[in-house]
Amino acid sequence: MSFFNNAYFLKTQQPIAKVQEKLGQTERIPNSGWLICDFGDSYIDGVFEGEEYLTQALSEEFGEVIFIAIDTSNDQLDYEHSLDGVILRKLAWLSDGCQSTWMCVEGEMEDWELTSVFSADNLNRTREMIRYDENLQLLPADEMEVKEQELQTIWQNHQYMLNGQLPLGDATLGMVIQKYFFDIEI
Repeated sequence: MSFFNNAYFLKTQQPIAKVQEKLGQTERIPNSGWLICDFGDSYIDGVFEGEEYLTQALSEEFGEVIFIAIDTSNDQLDYEHSLDGVILRKLAWLSDGCQSTWMCVEGEMEDWELTSVFSADNLNRTREMIRYDENLQLLPADEMEVKEQELQTIWQNHQYMLNGQLPLGDATLGMVIQKYFFDIEI
């Protein structure tokens, strides 16, 4: 099974017919208790806006619900995870047409974030990015030292900077999430 650009994932005790009635196209993910639903090429209304809850009501009815939308051409990710009507995590990495930033961060951090967003590899990528100013000139050592301290604080506190790029993200985090929860490979 390959990854999905836009889909709901449900873990439910409800009959599959009830899920299909609500979400249309539904398939079981092999070797898991998850269903994949309403997947396709077109994005649903409200995606990539970061304001609407896309899983909360569904999770009241069906149990655990995850929604993931990935737009790699515009570097956007919309991720939401709910259980029994409660939002566990919502992350939106959205583009304004020029750059992508964290536009929504709600709920508690999940394990997959530690091994991707707050990983040592991502810290090193971020260090490389912040070494340069807007004119692509290397920053002076004193400025770099301040930025390094800021990075250390962000990584130690697992802190997202709303309307900012730190910690560095991108749309491919949606693939990381699918691998973590559903063992879906690229």
